[in-house]
Amino acid sequence: MSCGCFGSSIVRKKRDAAPAIQALHGIDRQLLGSINHFSYNELRLATENFQLSNKIGRGGFGTVYKLTMKADVYSFGVLILEIICGRSSAKANWGDMPKYLLEWAWELHQEGKLLEIVDRELKEFPAEEVTRYMKVAFFCTQAAVNRRPPMSQVVEMLSKNIRLNDKELTAPGFFQDSGGSSGAASSNKKSVDSNCNQMSSVPISITQVTPR
Repeated sequence: MSCGCFGSSIVRKKRDAAPAIQALHGIDRQLLGSINHFSYNELRLATENFQLSNKIGRGGFGTVYKLTMKADVYSFGVLILEIICGRSSAKANWGDMPKYLLEWAWELHQEGKLLEIVDRELKEFPAEEVTRYMKVAFFCTQAAVNRRPPMSQVVEMLSKNIRLNDKELTAPGFFQDSGGSSGAASSNKKSVDSNCNQMSSVPISITQVTPR
């Protein structure tokens, strides 16, 4: 009799726990679907070429590095492009050939066709304003870390009617060591002036603050 009661109790507990277990499995699937995969070059840029100063330990699977504030600025720039185009940068098929979202956007910028990246579901949009947002994204993702503006300046560029200085733009970070683009050499060879004027406003002029 006692064995029968004990067995029925176990069955009842398993039955009661089934919905909770299914919910946990659902959460696992959602988390797996949202995990971003980063390439070697992206990790190298984010950790400033795996600088020892960014090393925070060594776990069971290898060395762990801390990211910098400028890496967050880079990620925010990519996020701006994702919002405008309505697609994830993880999808490799952009344009006619497989490439990164940032790579495709930069090519369109050089060809003067930047608005082609805008989500096709947007039938009407302020072209001048959207173009400015995309240029802000390019400033955030420059290969030279100390050319990327601080977030306070990024917010200012996005929220105010500011005319950006396109001449100060250099190739995005993905060009470094890619081996397939001439943008890498030009961005690496240029000497960097961290106090260069990246944007201007009428009648106020704004100069980039030296990054910390």
